[in-house]
Amino acid sequence: MTFAEYVDQTAPDQFSQFNGIMRQRNRDDAISSVSRDNIADLQKIELFAQRDVQPAPGRFPVVLYFGGLNAQINANVILAEYLASHGYVFVSIALLGPSNEQAFQSRTPDDFEASVRDMEFAWSILQEEEYVDRAKMAVVGHSIGAIEAVILGLRNSNVSVVVGLDGTYGFAGLSSVLTHSYGYDPNKMRAAFLDLRRAQGAQGNEPLDLTAVESFRHADRTFITIDRMHHSDFTSFAMIGAYFRPPLPTGYPLNGWNRETGRDGYESACRILLSMLDATLKLSSTAPVDLQHDMTATMAIRHEKAIPPPPSPLEAASLASAQGLEGTKTAFLVSCGANGIASCIDPDRFNTWGYNLLGQQHPKDALVVFEINAWAHPTNANLRDSLADGFSAVGDKDHAKQAVEHAIDLAPSDPSFDSPLARSMFLSEERTKLQQLK
Repeated sequence: MTFAEYVDQTAPDQFSQFNGIMRQRNRDDAISSVSRDNIADLQKIELFAQRDVQPAPGRFPVVLYFGGLNAQINANVILAEYLASHGYVFVSIALLGPSNEQAFQSRTPDDFEASVRDMEFAWSILQEEEYVDRAKMAVVGHSIGAIEAVILGLRNSNVSVVVGLDGTYGFAGLSSVLTHSYGYDPNKMRAAFLDLRRAQGAQGNEPLDLTAVESFRHADRTFITIDRMHHSDFTSFAMIGAYFRPPLPTGYPLNGWNRETGRDGYESACRILLSMLDATLKLSSTAPVDLQHDMTATMAIRHEKAIPPPPSPLEAASLASAQGLEGTKTAFLVSCGANGIASCIDPDRFNTWGYNLLGQQHPKDALVVFEINAWAHPTNANLRDSLADGFSAVGDKDHAKQAVEHAIDLAPSDPSFDSPLARSMFLSEERTKLQQLK
């Protein structure tokens, strides 16, 4: 295939109008990467892929790729061919606006959500192919696309690894683009996470802020920076720029960067990414060694091991039977960390599970769940009432009485009551329960 064949993509007849818009967008993007005198030569360049060949036998891991803002489908075609040559199915989509009239993507939560759903739809079609290993999937994104990759990884438990290539979530002042996205919850990230980016100061002196992804405490996190790279050097443009040598930008200090350092950085990024994928998707015993081998003096690496997620209600009950209540609390303290116990123990979820366990005739397990919940939310009067039910179920009348008395003390200042009437009714019920316990 030539570069021109990649640019002039095809589509079914019913999408002919929109495909014309996308073809022109692809062409404009390609033309803007080289001088006008080099356009014809760029179109003629032969790449390595072949059209319409039969898939190799076997099943292969999948890499879903999001380009940067308004990226066309082939924005990282060299990375695509490189990973495909090492046994990965590489899947990319064009990042689109909502209609033919607004085909360009904007920096809004709705547009990001649309791109994530486009990729999920593409994946739903692709996983029916015989050559796809549906159990082994990675998500990679560049720039804004790294935010979309994180969103998809957060809400799809079958994603094994998420990779951000100079992700916008790390730019100072822009992390909220990720943290304000639909369904964002750092505690849900379980996939291994790799942040691969240009070093601070490599493109001007812009500060970095990685707090949004450093909060993925329950994921194995690796942060690698590469000197003398620019933002676009994490795409195929790094190789095109080194080949055709368009003029260097003049709007900011170069800090030792040029077309050659950009190309070398891109090649290193590709090798590091391959090692990461081999380690997480192919479970290669040599991959971690390869990752270190690919590091050079112009790179820095930091690794943070995953902290086990907080126990579920059932896991808490099981842990308490083995290590006691205090051991269970310690496990929560380690897992929740600076986030605080209340943030990682959902009161409604634990309360519901406690009563489910009572209904299943497991009063001791139910009591543990109620105790953990009340400990995590010490100002919640209703949870003290539930704790009283737990003590009553195991025949501990004295502690049940103490829990009700505590609930009565907490109720006047408990903000969880949505009205004075609800507070009044709760207090009346607790006083009745206290009389019954006496």
